Amino acid sequence: MGRRGGTATDHLRVAPGERGAAQTIMASVRSAAPGDTVMIAPGRYHEDLTIDRDVRLVAERGRGTVWLSGPAPVRVEAAAALVDLVFTGTDPAEPVLVVAGGAAEVSGCELRDGRVEVTGTAAPVLRDCRLTGARLAGLYALGDSSTRLENCVITGIDGIGAVAGGSARLVLDGTWIGPVSGSGLRARGRARVEMAGGSITTPGRHGILAEESASMTVRDSAMDHSGADGVLVTGTARVELIGCRLTDVAGAAVVAAENADVVLTGCDVDRAGASGVVGKGEATVTVDGGTVRGSGGNGVLVTDRATATLSETVVGPSAYSAVHVGGSGRLRVDGAWLGPSAEHGLHAAGSSVVEVIGARVRDCGLAGLSVEEHAEATVNGAVFDGNRTGVAVGSDRTARITDCVVAGTDRAGVQVGGGSVAALTGCRIERPGTAGIVFEKDSGGTVDGCSVHEAGGSGIVVWTGAAPVVRDSSCTGGAKNSLFVAESGGGTFTDCVFTGSAFPAVHVGAAADPKIVRCRIRDTEVDVDVDASAEPVFEEIRLTGVPRSLLRPETVAAAPSPALSGGAGGPVPAPRTGERTAEQSDLPDLLAELNALVGLDRVKQDVGAQIKLMQTVRRRQDAGLAAPPLSRHLVFAGNPGTGKTTVARLYGRLLTALGMLERGHLVEADRTSMVGEYVGHTGPRTQAVFRKALGGVLFIDEAYSLVPPGHTNDFGQEAIATLVKLMEDHRDDVVVIVAGYPEEMSRFVASNPGLASRFSRTLTFEDYEPAELTAIVESQCGQHEYRLSDDAREALHAYFATLDRAHGFGNGRAARQVFQRMTEHQAQRVADLAEPSTEDLLRLTASDVPVIGAAR
Repeated sequence: MGRRGGTATDHLRVAPGERGAAQTIMASVRSAAPGDTVMIAPGRYHEDLTIDRDVRLVAERGRGTVWLSGPAPVRVEAAAALVDLVFTGTDPAEPVLVVAGGAAEVSGCELRDGRVEVTGTAAPVLRDCRLTGARLAGLYALGDSSTRLENCVITGIDGIGAVAGGSARLVLDGTWIGPVSGSGLRARGRARVEMAGGSITTPGRHGILAEESASMTVRDSAMDHSGADGVLVTGTARVELIGCRLTDVAGAAVVAAENADVVLTGCDVDRAGASGVVGKGEATVTVDGGTVRGSGGNGVLVTDRATATLSETVVGPSAYSAVHVGGSGRLRVDGAWLGPSAEHGLHAAGSSVVEVIGARVRDCGLAGLSVEEHAEATVNGAVFDGNRTGVAVGSDRTARITDCVVAGTDRAGVQVGGGSVAALTGCRIERPGTAGIVFEKDSGGTVDGCSVHEAGGSGIVVWTGAAPVVRDSSCTGGAKNSLFVAESGGGTFTDCVFTGSAFPAVHVGAAADPKIVRCRIRDTEVDVDVDASAEPVFEEIRLTGVPRSLLRPETVAAAPSPALSGGAGGPVPAPRTGERTAEQSDLPDLLAELNALVGLDRVKQDVGAQIKLMQTVRRRQDAGLAAPPLSRHLVFAGNPGTGKTTVARLYGRLLTALGMLERGHLVEADRTSMVGEYVGHTGPRTQAVFRKALGGVLFIDEAYSLVPPGHTNDFGQEAIATLVKLMEDHRDDVVVIVAGYPEEMSRFVASNPGLASRFSRTLTFEDYEPAELTAIVESQCGQHEYRLSDDAREALHAYFATLDRAHGFGNGRAARQVFQRMTEHQAQRVADLAEPSTEDLLRLTASDVPVIGAAR
């Protein structure tokens, strides 16, 4: 035996039959002092062993040379260290090692034919150990114990790999479990389990089972070939999986039941035999990132009263719907990718509630989105691409679909089933195989600011008894009618555009009574096809490029006079006799209107150059050639009143005449209409303004107010970020013009790289010269039936030449104000005449010109 009391080594040695060595391990333990190391010679030791002091037991010749067995399990009640030992049991259903106290370290050991059991407040660490051959469980962690396994293997267990119960804590780091006949890892009671960098393979039941009030966190681990569900969580248990991979599961990959809470972050679920992720009962499921692929059922299934959230997750392919929500389940989808699937991309049934923001749904055998029974769906900013049907609504609750794109469907883009209601806002439907939007029998809803392009059938179809309200929407290039209203159909259609349909733009069937108001029909052989028994109402219909009109003349809108002034900018010329509306004007007329504006020679030259460039682009496209890069968005830099709004309005009409914009209307905006007052308010406001401008021009005056100097956290930054994204998503559908003072506009464009890349061309609006301001006043006279005398003209020129032009000078606005003051002065002057002649009423003289500095 070694020496004590400060001797050099304090080593003890166990070697049966050897003189000077302990004959049993128990004898050496009893004679050892705390901190002693006991070296054990090779052999098999059959003894009842309890280790109740802080000693080290080490196999002298290394792993596999010392075997411990006995009538009872080895019991550890101290901070002992067990190194390179083999523990063997006599009954696989009983423990082979019991750790009942202390912080024992078990390293490089093999534990056979019996489980490791940790009880009380013990806190052992098992490192590089192998647990095999046990029945019921390879490891039990109970009581208030805290157990840590590092780089261990639990295999060949006729039962569960590892169990934590009571209030125990179990940590598995780099540990491999499997094959086992039961579940790989089980937590119950109030146990807490953490697993990192490990794997659970080929469990006969669940990979992970969490019950009662247990909690479990699993990081960067793999689970495969489970005989049942991969992860099953019940009771009020909580399981969080981070960066994990679950593959080839016989049942569902992850199931949250009862009141469980399951969170998957950045996990990959592949080839589940049933559904990929399931929430049922009143469970809560959160899936953030990662993928759910190859599911034999649904990719994600939410039922009963469960709640689920999907964020930035890829779900599909799947044998059933990529995501199914039934019962009273609730689902929020934020930025997920759904599909391909054999059925629907997202199927909402029962009384479920679904909210979708920014998802992409593709290649689904049925509908991209299907809403049935009593389900409620709110969908914002989603893209449905290549599905059999884009959106199918069959619920008795309103489905709200906003700012979505539906493209390349085999059948209808949006189908509203009998008796159902849908509210479509700002949606774009591209190349549907049949109709763009179908309202089936007795259905209804609203279509606001939407467009249908190149439908394989009709653009909008309204069947018997259906009565949708359609506003500010368009149908372009359909293979049949733009609008088809079947027998006894109805609805109202206001401010819509129907363009380029192969059949008559509007078909109205027998006994149908739709109301069609202020709509435009263009580039179609025949405008309407109306059954003799129908009772439609047509009001203020505008026609362009329609060789054959069957509308009654009184229903066709008369050409209104254009505005008599240019708003904030310079004047427009007086209307010419027979002038068409903005939408009806052709290119030569519009260019003539531009050239008739007072001054702005440089702007006219720049706009003319843009128009020639776009004409060339259009001709190349018509010839089947690739179009060169083209930025239609502009910066208008100039002082107030220099005609920026007027030119912006003309620019939209010019692009419409070229076929580059669908409507060419102008929507004016500023900071107050785009920037909200609290977090989450700005994005929707900016989107709403942008949506109104689709097909035309969005004109943002004083755009630099969105980025006030020194306010880096201002909500205006969110408006700009939203605007840049919308400009990219709708690059062919809108032109954005930002305007303001020259220096401030330079700062604005430089404030965001996205702005700089999209606003590459600036048009400079120079201040008007005195002669040009005088000409604006004279134009105002012509529009309002006044005449300038020669002396008034000279006085005006002198007035404008001496007028202070400090920052904020109104230019055209100032000229119109001067005209107004002159008419007021003339009225006072003429009122003193007893019998003024017509010439007196018409003429403005030098005396009517205001004096600089005089009070009004």
